[in-house]
Amino acid sequence: MDFAGMGFRRVRLAETPTPFEEAPRFSKVLGGPTVFLKRDDATGLALGGNKARKLELLMGEMLEQGADTVITCGGPQSNHARMTAAAARKLGVHPVLVLDGDDPGTRQGNLLLDHLLGAEIIFSGSRSACDLLDEVRDKVASQGRKPYVVPLGGSSPLGALAYMECVEEIVAESKALGVSPKALYVASGSVGTLAGLIMGKVAFEAPFSVRGFAVSPGVEAKTERTVELMKESISLLRSRVSHPGPDLCRLFDYGLEGLSALVNIDGSEVGEGYAIPTEAGLEAIRLLARNEGVLTDPVYTAKALAGLVRDARAGVYSKDDSVIFLHTGGVPSDFAFVEALSR
Repeated sequence: MDFAGMGFRRVRLAETPTPFEEAPRFSKVLGGPTVFLKRDDATGLALGGNKARKLELLMGEMLEQGADTVITCGGPQSNHARMTAAAARKLGVHPVLVLDGDDPGTRQGNLLLDHLLGAEIIFSGSRSACDLLDEVRDKVASQGRKPYVVPLGGSSPLGALAYMECVEEIVAESKALGVSPKALYVASGSVGTLAGLIMGKVAFEAPFSVRGFAVSPGVEAKTERTVELMKESISLLRSRVSHPGPDLCRLFDYGLEGLSALVNIDGSEVGEGYAIPTEAGLEAIRLLARNEGVLTDPVYTAKALAGLVRDARAGVYSKDDSVIFLHTGGVPSDFAFVEALSR
């Protein structure tokens, strides 16, 4: 997508298009369908992940506003926080990370990388980290600095737009290989990626359904937020694009009601809660690692991958079908789950 032509400033942070590759041994052990991996873990920024795409547009807006400090929130093992800190350092601005809970005292996984990046880390204690963003922004401003706040997961209307481009890549890559996948599986937390994928499906006439797998409780709230993000993203596009091409015309004409009907979030793989590994997720991690040499994590990707494994075993697809697993990254958090992953 030509974001510059739409009036959006974009900072190149991701290596795109990301690889799109078949996983034949993994597919065989499942008994079909053929699984393709869309490797957004290979975007390159601070060990990669899906947030790099969003940050290209968000950091572009940050630079336009002349900010010198970037503030965001997340859990202690937030991939988004790690990548936002890296993007800030790459662009010469100061990163401030507001993280849930109390300081664990040790630095492991993503939290270790946040430390190496020199991010200013604030723990929220008994409050939600994201509820503190306004207070931290005001404090930074009172110190004479110019803050720019990135919402949880980079899941703003602007951030969601980035994942339309990912679908554009997948459609081209699928056609080049002569395949027509039936479904795309993706982990869903703050749902910005999911919203962008659904909009991209419509805009670029992708043949596959988009199956989001919740990584935390609250499927109804996630569904509502996905619809809200799509509505706001489309409004943003309409305000910027005076002469939309065929892809955006398809999206605009589809309507919010039609887009809402495409939202499919499965909460069956959440387990006991956010950042709590599940047995199905741990098995899925081992299956992909030991058959393809591809690493995933127990917080996000494993829960969507477990859904794919379950569906394949249940015979939802034939051996002649193909599906896509969108690998959104997150491997650094593995090093904070040594006990669970060592079993």
